[in-house]
Amino acid sequence: MKKIRILIIDDEKGYRDFYRFMLEPLGYEVSSAEDGEQGLNMALAGGYDMIFLDVHMPKMRGPEVLEKIKAANPDQLVVIFSSNSDSDFNFETNAREKGAFDCLFKPVDIEDILKVLNRAFEGKANGSGN
Repeated sequence: MKKIRILIIDDEKGYRDFYRFMLEPLGYEVSSAEDGEQGLNMALAGGYDMIFLDVHMPKMRGPEVLEKIKAANPDQLVVIFSSNSDSDFNFETNAREKGAFDCLFKPVDIEDILKVLNRAFEGKANGSGN
């Protein structure tokens, strides 16, 4: 059974640790990067089933990282995290137009993350995927 590989790109260590502690016991393989540049390099090296990407980071902001990831691998699943709630959904619409699979607002509830993962990998976590 292949583990689903997840990359967390977030400059806040608390968030990186939170996702690792919540997802690893559920059978996901979790890697993390602390800034946009490191995250982009890891993402481009490949092998991740899903990438969770923060918007506001040092060295390279999330939208630029998203654009470069999607240019290199249009099929890569990327979920954007934003710390600012946008009542008009302009940010969410813009992220989706740039190729994001979904957009979540911090603080993110683990249930929201699990819903996104279930929607993306329904049937794959039990070994029926590639």
